[in-house]
Amino acid sequence: MSFRGKVVRREKIDTPLGPGELVTTEYPNPKRKKTIWWLGGLQAIHLGELITHYIAERRESDFEEIKWKPLFYSVKLNEDADASEIVDVFVKVEIEEDNTYSFDELEDAEEFIEGVKCKTVEYGTICVGSRAEFERWVKVMEKVKEEEK
Repeated sequence: MSFRGKVVRREKIDTPLGPGELVTTEYPNPKRKKTIWWLGGLQAIHLGELITHYIAERRESDFEEIKWKPLFYSVKLNEDADASEIVDVFVKVEIEEDNTYSFDELEDAEEFIEGVKCKTVEYGTICVGSRAEFERWVKVMEKVKEEEK
């Protein structure tokens, strides 16, 4: 996994092999997001995001490439999502801010997501994937609605 760092300092130094440059790079703890949506009623409705927060693994030296490992997972839901039934089951869930829930394990986050419902459409299924996949489903549902008319 490759996340870009930000160069915070460059310093010219003299080495036994000649002039050199010492570069200091800062790597913020990165995040990766997946989109959560409800598929039903000829609609694809955006419900929120599954966010993976990463931390750097221990390295033997500064020259070794940084390897990122998942630290924790959070589920951020919007106003179309209804998590009232599942929140009671997950008593250990810590609420960071409105409609954001944290989990130590991916399996717990996925189980929580399976219990989330949509407020506007009663039947259907919940899906998790990339933003591009969600947008493709939106276009597919729009085409199906057009063909029905």
